[in-house]
Amino acid sequence: MQALPLQTGSFIFIAGYLGSLLIIGWFASRQRRGRSLGDYYLGGRGMGLWVLMLTLFATQYSGNALFGFTGQAYRVGFTWLAILHSMIAVVAGYLLFAPRLQGLSRQHHFVTPNDYIEYRFPSKALSVLVALCLMVVLINYVLAQLKVMGLMLAGLSGGQIDAFWGVVVLAIIMMIYSTMGGMRSVAWTDTIQGAMMLMGFILIAIIIERDMGGWSPAFAQLREIAPAKLAPPDGRGAVTWFSTVILIGIGASVYPQAIQRIYAARSIDTLRQSLAGMAVLPLFAVVVVLALGFVAIARFPGLEGSAADQVMAMIMRDVLNTGWFGHAVVTVLLGAILAALMSTADSALLSLSSIFAKDIYGKYLRPAASDSECARAGQWWAWIILGVLVWVSTQENLTLYRLFVLKFEILLQIAPAFYLGVNFRSLRATPIILGLVTGLCVAVGGWSLGWMPFGLHPGTVGLLCNVWMVVSVHYVCTFRKPQNQRSH
Repeated sequence: MQALPLQTGSFIFIAGYLGSLLIIGWFASRQRRGRSLGDYYLGGRGMGLWVLMLTLFATQYSGNALFGFTGQAYRVGFTWLAILHSMIAVVAGYLLFAPRLQGLSRQHHFVTPNDYIEYRFPSKALSVLVALCLMVVLINYVLAQLKVMGLMLAGLSGGQIDAFWGVVVLAIIMMIYSTMGGMRSVAWTDTIQGAMMLMGFILIAIIIERDMGGWSPAFAQLREIAPAKLAPPDGRGAVTWFSTVILIGIGASVYPQAIQRIYAARSIDTLRQSLAGMAVLPLFAVVVVLALGFVAIARFPGLEGSAADQVMAMIMRDVLNTGWFGHAVVTVLLGAILAALMSTADSALLSLSSIFAKDIYGKYLRPAASDSECARAGQWWAWIILGVLVWVSTQENLTLYRLFVLKFEILLQIAPAFYLGVNFRSLRATPIILGLVTGLCVAVGGWSLGWMPFGLHPGTVGLLCNVWMVVSVHYVCTFRKPQNQRSH
């Protein structure tokens, strides 16, 4: 993003927004009711409808929702509607296991995703493996958000703000408010950030109609200059479309930070109502962003490769020149992008802290530690990890797209433990372990080789192998014992 000609008021607005996050963090710290891990990492398990819905929304949609989705829609056209189906599939996935999981979490006081794994499948090997996988995913997720933050700040200032120091400032702000109030701080700031993102999507729709000639003329022009981008996918493309829905729809539903929000819901009814709202939001949010990418094909033809990711910045530059309203729109959009990045990063950091505090420090390093000591250890761990990631994120040769895909490849292999474990009580640990190891080998091995058989992602193939292994081993373990008993 090249420097936009922003006025002083825009920077005051963004500075005020960042300052408000610290105020919320302080206020959330005053609302803590105890020193337990459940109170700190789950906000006392009292998250209401609107807070839960908006924090889930802010967690699921990162800065990619405004920049990455728009650029990809510009590149591939109609086929990127797969992301809309993927986002709706996330909600459908939640409905298959989240209500039952929420009930179990209140009954058995789960704090981390691994608490459910240990309760449902009492196996140390499985617990450690899942914890390591989730930590890799969360570190990947935070790294991606920090990288985009640095690029955004450096680009907006025309290089006057160094990417490293810009990320340092934002990272410190995130850690201060999340350390002060835990889940309350993160959820409450996510509520503001989610509302800002929704406002950004509304303003995008206004931009298309008011400043870009309207929807219908743009699509008519698109049919003339790039008809191939409105064509449905071929056979292999349709398979990849389906694989994308599986990869993101199932993978994103077991984000560790999302599972902790399931635990934090005030009740099962509150969770169901929030998911009902989440089912509607993609229809508005994603469609508007994708439409902007399609309209940009007609407005800025000829962009190739990574240059298409600059479409949003190019549109912002044009809108800025339309007057005070355009300047206000761009200011709010920039705030929405920053909110999307920070809401994703702070949620992942809090979840990473909780997994280290409870599943690593409290179980293996200091089993006799109190909850407050475990929480402090998790906070220090998050600060250390964040410091390392801030430095890594500013390395110019860092490529994040393949890491983004790898995150979902791994999450997809963890999903059977939740989807099948919640719904099939007779399932035991051995089939889940063998299925997870098999799926990880196929997914990570295929990812490293760039392997996509018939257009399927390696993670999708790994999931098929994973589930096949789980079902096969479960069948053998279930029916072999009665046969042996009959033979005696």
